[in-house]
Amino acid sequence: MSEIRKTKKRKEKKRLSKSALILIIGTIIIAIPVIAFLTILGVSALQTGSPREGSRFDADLDPAITSDAVTSLKADLESIGSFDSVEVVLSEGQLRIFIDTKDNLSEDEIDSIVTSAYNKVNSALPINTYFTATDSKKMYDLQINVYTKAEASPIGTADSRQYKLLHKNSMEETYSIDDMAHPKDPALAAELEGLTPEAEEVPEDDGSSEGSGD
Repeated sequence: MSEIRKTKKRKEKKRLSKSALILIIGTIIIAIPVIAFLTILGVSALQTGSPREGSRFDADLDPAITSDAVTSLKADLESIGSFDSVEVVLSEGQLRIFIDTKDNLSEDEIDSIVTSAYNKVNSALPINTYFTATDSKKMYDLQINVYTKAEASPIGTADSRQYKLLHKNSMEETYSIDDMAHPKDPALAAELEGLTPEAEEVPEDDGSSEGSGD
């Protein structure tokens, strides 16, 4: 009896066509950013209503100004006198001081209070330590507002307020003082405010000037 050999046909593996391969790769490329976007959108939706924690002053503001230091500084500033109110605000890397003085103080007296307030700050919180940046960190900015009235006065009024602003950015080497109550160009300021600058008084002609008729 002859032996019958059964031969099994090998199944040929189907290979992906070039067009199918391109389609799959293209789908993957498109799917990656879509999935990433949907993930971000989902995370954002879940965190809606939650406060975002963080600070733009990480590794900066060192040493920090404490609340106790602010309270102590306020007491020191009040010792200057001639004030209606003193407020010290520490916020967003800036120390702001507001001194509302007596309304009858002169400009020279306001200047003196500004100087005294700056010296008080420098004594309690040394400027070079707390208000001067280094190559590696930012420090606090400083503002000292000293004024006789909180409201601005119209230009040219006799009882216009006095208002001096001392400011120092931590990147600046020294402070500057601005006069916030008196414009540098009164004529331009009056024009912008819709007023007419007061005309200079002209002396009356007594008839003795040259060219007068006999």
